[in-house]
Amino acid sequence: MDKKILERAGLAKGEIEVYLTLLKLGSSLVSKIAQETGLHRTNIYDTLEKLREKGLASYVIKENRKYYSASDPEKLLDYIKEREKEIEEILPELQNYMTFPRSESIVEVYKGKEGIKSVLKNILKEKKDYVVLEEEGYIQKVLPHFYPQFNKQMNKSRIKVKILTKDVKKIDKRSLMEIRSLPKFFSFPSATAIYGDKVAIFVWDEPYHAILIKSKQVANSYRNFFEALWKQAK
Repeated sequence: MDKKILERAGLAKGEIEVYLTLLKLGSSLVSKIAQETGLHRTNIYDTLEKLREKGLASYVIKENRKYYSASDPEKLLDYIKEREKEIEEILPELQNYMTFPRSESIVEVYKGKEGIKSVLKNILKEKKDYVVLEEEGYIQKVLPHFYPQFNKQMNKSRIKVKILTKDVKKIDKRSLMEIRSLPKFFSFPSATAIYGDKVAIFVWDEPYHAILIKSKQVANSYRNFFEALWKQAK
């Protein structure tokens, strides 16, 4: 199992080890947990308390001894939803800290597959038609499970997309998608998506990166460039 998923959900490494051990063993004494995990008993007590605060562990007392158990894994979803609600409550306050001019260009760099997903989810969130330059099917290769969901949401939101590519056959076409072939002499080292006032540049060499530029002027420049090529494409 990919333990990093649990880390991204907000659990520390020690919490993950203890929680998974409890799931495997069932009701257990701290001594047994220490034996299985190799963690110091003092650390285990602290970790169990943190898991209890998160609603992911509990204990019962038998013969004056505490036996700890893991909560149902579905509690993880409840824990994550609670964190989302807490963030939503302080969002207005966080946004007040944003003192930069709204017209200022912002550049953000995302790394790895999760970074790529973050930018694609932002495209979904914007719900605006967009254009893509030099997409050769890398997204469906790098994110084979996420891409069908992405397309499904695109269709549901009725988001249209125009794509310029060198090889039309490599694109997994969906409805509301229009594709044209680039002239052979054009070549780009990455894929670029332009939507709203944003430009997303995807670098498909591992470990994968997405560069998100927030600038109305830059987005308009890229969009004009795209439209000029679109007229020449077939």
